[in-house]
Amino acid sequence: MDTTRHTSSIRLKLLFMFLFLAAIATSWLSMRSWFLTEFRLSTNLIDLLDAGVISVAGITVVILLTRWMSRPVASYVGPTQINAVKLLFQIVGLSLIILIIFSITGTNVVSALVGVGFFSIVIGLAAQSVLGNLLSGIMLMLSRPFHINDRIAIITWQYGKFPPTLPHGWLEPSYTGVVKGIALTYTKIQADSEAILKIPNALVTQSLIMNLSHGKQAHVGTQFEVPIAVDPDELHKKLLSRLSKTEEFRGREQTFEVIEVSPASYLVTIIYRVEREREKETKSLMFKSIRLALLDCSEMHDKK
Repeated sequence: MDTTRHTSSIRLKLLFMFLFLAAIATSWLSMRSWFLTEFRLSTNLIDLLDAGVISVAGITVVILLTRWMSRPVASYVGPTQINAVKLLFQIVGLSLIILIIFSITGTNVVSALVGVGFFSIVIGLAAQSVLGNLLSGIMLMLSRPFHINDRIAIITWQYGKFPPTLPHGWLEPSYTGVVKGIALTYTKIQADSEAILKIPNALVTQSLIMNLSHGKQAHVGTQFEVPIAVDPDELHKKLLSRLSKTEEFRGREQTFEVIEVSPASYLVTIIYRVEREREKETKSLMFKSIRLALLDCSEMHDKK
């Protein structure tokens, strides 16, 4: 049913595009004849106007085709490969437009390539970051270090001054989230905090990428300060007691240790191994149990 609906929708859109191109061609041929007879424009100027009309119409067609074909193609090749398909559509379409313009204007291909090469050097010096993101986007699509809907962690020194996504991010100084899109210039990630991060592709290719979607196990951890008067062994017992009473909790303890001490408090590190699909749920349950364990220890201290 969905396939039939997609097919009929594409046919209607292609029919609309054909009528759109026919209308543009008819209108431009009438205007072109009028320009030649009434204004007596030179042939070179008419060729330039032809190139302009073809460029505008061609780019419009390429954009529309890329947008219309992405959904049905994605159902066959998957959400990750659709980025490469879109890029292929755009490259082929723009190449055809350039060839058509060369053939109409009678431009020598060799001399045009020389001019384009010089122009590219000038543009490249002026827009190194933009071109770097474009090339990095192509590299990501070809190498595929991650796919759409993969959960990844990106570690990069360029963003080292910013805090991690969530408090437990101290385990790896990273930006962690689910990949939602891979475009030519930016990679879109939905962070664990539900914020949308758009990271330039040039930074992604230079970063250490941890793909967290492989394997069934994950780690949930945190660190927090505890008043110096609270016995860490007693805190550990209270926490285990609270977690044992939480039926939904399925984590296995990996680490409970004191890593730093000051005159007023000490720093505790806790890490639990969990099933990957229960990571967020386990994290919330663990934080609630830590809070209750701290309250239990405070009440015991007050009674003493």
